[in-house]
Amino acid sequence: MSLDASSRAQIERVLTALTSRSADEISRSIDAAGHSPFRDDFLGLGREGRFSAFYAPFDWINDQADVVIVGVTPGRRQAKDALLALRSAALKGASVEEAAAAAKSTASFAGMRDLGARLMDHLGLHQVFGVRSTADLFGSASSRVHSTSVLRYPVLKDASNFAGDRRIMSRPFMRRMVEDNLVPELARLSNAWIVPFGINALLVLENLAARGLIDGDRLLGGVLHPSGQQWNRYNVQLGITTGAAIRDVPGGVEVLRRSDLLRDRVSQIVSFRPAA
Repeated sequence: MSLDASSRAQIERVLTALTSRSADEISRSIDAAGHSPFRDDFLGLGREGRFSAFYAPFDWINDQADVVIVGVTPGRRQAKDALLALRSAALKGASVEEAAAAAKSTASFAGMRDLGARLMDHLGLHQVFGVRSTADLFGSASSRVHSTSVLRYPVLKDASNFAGDRRIMSRPFMRRMVEDNLVPELARLSNAWIVPFGINALLVLENLAARGLIDGDRLLGGVLHPSGQQWNRYNVQLGITTGAAIRDVPGGVEVLRRSDLLRDRVSQIVSFRPAA
């Protein structure tokens, strides 16, 4: 469980600014609809066309994890949570390492964990991981999981949260973030199962697997992103919407296809596992 030297230096730089500002000031700067000097200049990581990225402390890596959950990019809520948790831990006397770990655990997939676990359980991933429920990965079994994103740091589109799309790897700005951050991150967790949330994260990981940069046999793709904004599609994946009604759901047939492929993959893994 660690930070690399560059991440530690970045966190130390940011901590000075965080501890000199109030929590409200930090929150307002991250939420700003227009230009925010703190977010876009001090924390800014670059810009390409309509897209921009800014730093938030998602650098801490759980080297002991055997499950990696991968989203697209942290949103502004997760960025605020991480920055404020880092600030709070530092003000209480925590070390840089401890503060970074607190920031990561507080903010990763905040607000999405219940639905994410429900989707993963329905598809049988708890059987692969040997837990009662994948909800345990956000609780009693949290030491086994590492949460990350294909774009480690928050990316905005026109100052709003970027939900991802199929062109992530075709944009130089985003491709560099994937290759500079995600690839070495996953190399440290080469024996872990990799669970992407949503099609856009899956497409990036499939690209890396096709290029031999990650082990495609460890990739368990097909879980919808649990952002809570596509309930008609969640109902397909959860088996609530069935039969001909699936065709009335935009993308429903593809959701069902990917869900069935993942269930088959889970069945193969579980069936080949030696009996206890």
